[in-house]
Order: sequence, then structure tokens, then C-alpha cells
Amino acid sequence: MPIQKTLLHAVLLLTLLLITNTVDAQPSVLANRKPYSWMIGISWTAVEDDGRGLCQPFDVAQSWNYEYFPTRIMVDKYFKYGLSAEFSGAYVTYKAGKLINDSTNRSGVFLALDLNCKYSFYPLITPRWVDPYVSLGIGMTQRTMMPGVSTITGNVGVGVNLFFFRGLGFQLQTSGKFAFTGGVLAGGGYLQHQAGFVYKFNSGSRGRENFNKKRYKWTGKKEKFKGNKRGG
Repeated sequence: MPIQKTLLHAVLLLTLLLITNTVDAQPSVLANRKPYSWMIGISWTAVEDDGRGLCQPFDVAQSWNYEYFPTRIMVDKYFKYGLSAEFSGAYVTYKAGKLINDSTNRSGVFLALDLNCKYSFYPLITPRWVDPYVSLGIGMTQRTMMPGVSTITGNVGVGVNLFFFRGLGFQLQTSGKFAFTGGVLAGGGYLQHQAGFVYKFNSGSRGRENFNKKRYKWTGKKEKFKGNKRGG
């Protein structure tokens, strides 16, 4: 499918650029830099399901279906060497008047559950506040306005986490999804975009503070009380 080839080329190009420009040459970094143990997130979601592929990917007014409040949650478990697993769920309503598979008279509910394997470039790059990644996985999509309501999807994605205060960061992600089941009746492929906030729980791999080390020196000397020398 054209959407699959285009997304694959985009992911490969991004991977090549990131590795070429920001790779740290020290191989020991891979083993020592674990960015987090768990990560949770909440985000706004926009679904582009107009049937035009990537012809007009930023036609927000006509093609993007979204809510004005966050409708996606995710949990991410980090393993090692940049690999992690992400489970997410998203909800959006399709509005009449939007272009949905070449039609503007459809409305309904969109639900998606996804399990993705992610590869993060964080262990390879120098800036500690940026975490670019690519993902590959599988999901289940339900669209009540389609003849085939439910379909299994294959997912290819690219995104970045930008951490600005300790474990708190901002996430941008785009995923291309193509139908494994249902074919044209299931609505084919679509694009899903996310923007929201994430929080990572540190793995503790930086090393523990030495709490046995004394911070203050106590001399143990008692201050002598000096009375009033004027007598009386």
C-alpha cells in the first residue's frame, strides 16, 4: 500500500539522520544510560481518515477528527538498549462534515487499542532532554461509521519526547495504521497524531546517593556559659 511505503521511507530517513548527526561514539553509553523504568502519558489525539493517504496530510479543517480535551492514555515499560513496550488507548468522535473515506456524511465513534514496540535513540545521543523514537506494533480499531466496524491494524510510528522539568515532558507522535482485516470494508489505513504530556519514573541507574556520608560536622563540644562578669 502507498501509505505503508511512504511511512517506512520516512521512518528510515529519520533514523539515518538521527544516527548520523547525534550518535555518541562511546559504546559503553548503551549499557549505562537507562532513561526511565516506566512512563505514563495523556494526550490530545487527532485521527485523519479521509481515504486520501498522504496527499494532504495537514488538511486539519476538512480531515482531522479530534476533541478539545485529552482522549489518549498510555503506559510505557522500558527494558534495555533503547527498547520499550507501549500500551495505549484512544477515543475520538467522527463529525459529520469531515471527509471520512471520501465521504462527508458519516459520523460515529473511533476507539483504538495499541501495543507497540519502541526503539528510543536516547541512549545514543548527547542531549539528555530529547528522546526521539520509532515504533512498530499491532492494534485493534473500532469505527462505528464503517461497514466493517472492527479491524486489526499494523502500526508504524515516529515521535519525540521533550523533557523540560525532571521527569515531566511533552510528547509529539504520528502513527500510520493499515488494516490487516476487512480491507476496503474496514476503511483501510489512517493516520493518528498525538500531542500531550508524559512523566517518566527514573530507573535509579544513575547511582544512589551515599546516605551514610555525614553532611554536617558536629564537634561535640559544649559551649561554655559565660556569666555576667560585672559581678554582684
